[in-house]
Amino acid sequence: MMKSKANLFLIGAAKSGTTALATTLGQHPAIAPLPIKEPGHFSTDLRTPVFSSRYNRLLQWDEAAYFKKGRLEERHIGFVESELNYQKLVNQALTSNPDSKYVLDASTAYLYSANAPAQLRHYAADAKIVLLLRNPIERAYSHYTMALKYGMEQEGPLQAFKREAALHPAHWGQDECYLELGHYAKQLQRWLECFPLDQLHIIWYDDFTAHPQKAMDGLMKYLDLPTFVLQQTDQLNVGAVPKYATLNKWAMRTLGPLREKLPKSLVHWLKKKTQVAAPELDPETRSFLAEAFTEQIEQLAALTGKDLNHWK
Repeated sequence: MMKSKANLFLIGAAKSGTTALATTLGQHPAIAPLPIKEPGHFSTDLRTPVFSSRYNRLLQWDEAAYFKKGRLEERHIGFVESELNYQKLVNQALTSNPDSKYVLDASTAYLYSANAPAQLRHYAADAKIVLLLRNPIERAYSHYTMALKYGMEQEGPLQAFKREAALHPAHWGQDECYLELGHYAKQLQRWLECFPLDQLHIIWYDDFTAHPQKAMDGLMKYLDLPTFVLQQTDQLNVGAVPKYATLNKWAMRTLGPLREKLPKSLVHWLKKKTQVAAPELDPETRSFLAEAFTEQIEQLAALTGKDLNHWK
């Protein structure tokens, strides 16, 4: 008997609404989400031994310890190396949702990863692959505010972006990859070497936020599933920065490694008390990012046939 497989992949981009979309998809009766939203199994070039100690401390990933448990706990991210362990994620998803047509892996590392396209083609050549793409300028700034609140960034936005622009290149798990993660054309080209364009379904972030039901209807058509009415939910992962820098630095050092184990209600309460909405991106920094991303935006427009002039 052929083993069941994950067959629906939300591959990125990071900081583009993928958590909100994955949460919504997980509510569909025909879609079974994995216990780990982002198991990163097919990004074989991204593994904990090459990550920085700061990133690993924040990640708090111990594959052997996690899979010792009978019922696997829900968590946001991990990097599952073992094929057997990845299958355990799939099996639990299907045990919880036995009538599902799809098993969802929502690893945003896959879009960035050089190895993921070929690895995934080998695993499931007929997989459904979904991308949610956001203006890379906005994506980079949202990523910056996240790094700031997790204590991974200390510099101002322009200084941080210039620092990473000088790297050739920045690396996932070692650097923040503010710019690299927005190089959608380069990343999409890798995927098109393994999958035809019509096998990939691209959702544009602007459409997803402005007309979520229409975007969901299009996605359901691609998946050949009956659509469903979206429930009104709080916006997920809203851009925020620490209210008190010193307190945040202490909290990230002491509580940060425990965040996967803390009750979600407590994490939500702590965020409300210690964070404020991120300020608008200043014109000088926006201009720097616009220049940095112009070529990639134009190449993405050529690849997809989408007018992206409003991104510049």
